[in-house]
Amino acid sequence: MEMTHLTDKNYDSHLSSMKGGIILFHKKLCPHCLNMTKVLEKFSAKEKQVLVMSIDSEENPQAMSAIDIERVPALVIVKNGNVVDKKIGLMNPRELSSWYGSC
Repeated sequence: MEMTHLTDKNYDSHLSSMKGGIILFHKKLCPHCLNMTKVLEKFSAKEKQVLVMSIDSEENPQAMSAIDIERVPALVIVKNGNVVDKKIGLMNPRELSSWYGSC
């Protein structure tokens, strides 16, 4: 899986151009965040059309604040340049697919 890494400087331009995708807000040393990365790998293997991006929340606090994320791991679904839903915490690949499909 190729995950694009966003920053405070470029997240807004990526967000506005996304047709459909998921952004993972994470911390480098967070074990739950590492687990969500693995879940996203499994998800993206089946859902190849979904763009997967990540933002390190400690290094990019402006992006976290702008999208109103307070804890990690946090997933944000973006469709047609708009944030359509957010979830905090862990989920398995099946839950992630169902959630993404319902948005």
